[in-house]
Amino acid sequence: MTILIFIAILLVLVLVHEAGHFFAAKSSGVRVDEFAFGFPPRLFSKTKGETTYSFNAIPVGGYVKIYGENGMDEKNSSENKEEGEIFENKPKPDLKRSFAHKHPLIKIFILSAGVIMNLILAYILITASVYSTTTFAIDRNSEEYQTFVDEGRIRNETVLIANVVKNSPAEMAGLKVGDEVQKITLNAEDVIGQVDNQKTIDINKASGEEITEAVSKAINDTEAKHGDSITVYYKNKKGEDLSTTLAGVYNVEGNKDKKMIGVAFAKTATINLKFSEAVKMGFDKTVEFTKLTLVGFKDLFVNLFTKGSISQDIAGPVGIFGMVGEAKTLGFSYLLLFSAVLSISLAIFNILPFPALDGGRILFVLIEWISGKKIPEKWQGILNGAGFIILILLMVVVTVKDVLKLF
Repeated sequence: MTILIFIAILLVLVLVHEAGHFFAAKSSGVRVDEFAFGFPPRLFSKTKGETTYSFNAIPVGGYVKIYGENGMDEKNSSENKEEGEIFENKPKPDLKRSFAHKHPLIKIFILSAGVIMNLILAYILITASVYSTTTFAIDRNSEEYQTFVDEGRIRNETVLIANVVKNSPAEMAGLKVGDEVQKITLNAEDVIGQVDNQKTIDINKASGEEITEAVSKAINDTEAKHGDSITVYYKNKKGEDLSTTLAGVYNVEGNKDKKMIGVAFAKTATINLKFSEAVKMGFDKTVEFTKLTLVGFKDLFVNLFTKGSISQDIAGPVGIFGMVGEAKTLGFSYLLLFSAVLSISLAIFNILPFPALDGGRILFVLIEWISGKKIPEKWQGILNGAGFIILILLMVVVTVKDVLKLF
């Protein structure tokens, strides 16, 4: 089921992005020769009107082939027959419908339309999530929370397992994302390892982050009489009441300074939102997630160029697949939020001024517009080709990193 959800999310995000380019080109009078999901080899295709719709074997992206995008209208039109059946019936050169002969502002509109559509999709998904959701993360310290309390619209406050680190004590003890935490005790053990005394850790904190911090502080408090281990009492997704005892260890996620159990908690509640509130919250969350994504990309490039390394938090297809599984266990609303974050990430990534990306092509347009000189098609092709190879290599490196995390 997870693989089907993963493919469905990827399909929607890519199709929405490419649909942005497609409709922007069509509305600007530019001919679209192909609308493709995935990269070749092609599995099947169907031609309707002047556009061929293709479904390819490698589902890690997609593209829209726009007439004149490479600035070689006449040549492309005369040689298209050599590229395969997809271009056999294409019309003769029509410079009025060529991307290359449009005003720079129209070019920028077409090139940025995919990014705009991904941001719009993210806003819709987030709004739908907060409006239809039964539960979502809360912070008792926020003004928003107090408003909901005053109006009597908060029900069923719950503490959930929000994240479990690979190969951590929490994972080995059997804790899973989505388990409902009922109680946490800090244990003191006698000389033969038996639990001598228990102290209940307060899970009625304002937020999941504060609960996580309280547990971390407790197991690292060397002056306390407790702190040898903790016991988590919880209900799993099957509704079974269980408990597990685990001790904090060093070097979880590379942390050598303090003991960790490898688990994060989330404080959730059922809140009935009005549609107008969902619309506003959807916008606020979209802005918030976009800012966080921008910071994430900044940190990625800072680490890449200053340390020559890729952060462990960066995920490729394999890592994203695992995240989809975790989001699914937390419920449909979390899956919508996760899809929205992916859509924002896709938008920000594509607008980066790097060859082969939408942002790189926009940069070429701006340079030509400002300088009044056209960048040679040969050099554009070389730069875009090199950029594409670098992106593929980066994806391979991140994917290998994700696979190694599984072991």
